[in-house]
Amino acid sequence: MLLPQEDEAFASAHGCQPVLATLPYRWPFALDLLKRQWDALPAKRLLEFQTAYMATAPTIRINVLGEGYITTDPGNIEAVLTTRFDDFVMGVRRLGLLTLLGEGVFTQDGSAWKHSREILRRQFARLREDGLAAFTPHVDDLLDSVARASDESATGIVDLQPHFFEYTLATTTDLLFGEPHSSLPQADRDALRDNFDYASHISAIRLRLAEFAWIYRPRGYREACRGVRQWAQFFADKALDYMEEHGEEAASERYAFIVDLWKGMHDRQLVRDQLLHVLIAGRDTTACLLSWTLQVTPSLSPHKPKLTRSTVST
Repeated sequence: MLLPQEDEAFASAHGCQPVLATLPYRWPFALDLLKRQWDALPAKRLLEFQTAYMATAPTIRINVLGEGYITTDPGNIEAVLTTRFDDFVMGVRRLGLLTLLGEGVFTQDGSAWKHSREILRRQFARLREDGLAAFTPHVDDLLDSVARASDESATGIVDLQPHFFEYTLATTTDLLFGEPHSSLPQADRDALRDNFDYASHISAIRLRLAEFAWIYRPRGYREACRGVRQWAQFFADKALDYMEEHGEEAASERYAFIVDLWKGMHDRQLVRDQLLHVLIAGRDTTACLLSWTLQVTPSLSPHKPKLTRSTVST
């Protein structure tokens, strides 16, 4: 933590401007903001709640149990993620995610993070070289499931998010774990979905509590996290057992991602943890991106011809 004079010196050296915009609050310590955010998550109004943040200013200061900042400014985001990456750390956010995810790119800093990122980068580069053919059967399944849901709906209205989650889970496990999640019995798939959704929901609340995450550990949270970790361990052990039996070359043809993780870590638990971090990115983040894309596309009408040409060219 920087002292006030150190903070000012850092800002001056890097051309930082003061953040003047703040979110108004009524209760002491801005606890009313925390409560509104707490209520928005289970009510599925988080996007609506966050939109109010975005409408205030590109970068705002927020004082909820301490001072923090929220930014959608491209320059600030670029600085955090790339140009000034070494100036930032996970901080207290690590505490909220560690129980579910363990060690990986979303809970690490410094050299450990760079090591994890490099291993993942190699694998995603390999996937780009393989092309998009692997996505075709899963896209077909997604379209079929949406069509069936539309036929079965009395109003013709379909909630796309569950279908997106199923699609992104199938693609992530197939491309990175070596076989699709759908290869497991339906009961196991249902158990994973319930455990993962519950554990992710609680972890999201713990993230918002920052250094007070330890306070919120409801009954069933650890059990749900354990169920998710056991599921990931199943895929890790299956691939590594196959490698021990058939050799690295044969295993790499089917389980390239897991084998590469093993070569970089030589620890089954760390391999499992990395799989969970990729699962979060591949399932939740991608599904939310698909939902967000459909949300904002109608507002991009003037840009549709350009977007269409760009999509076709790629």
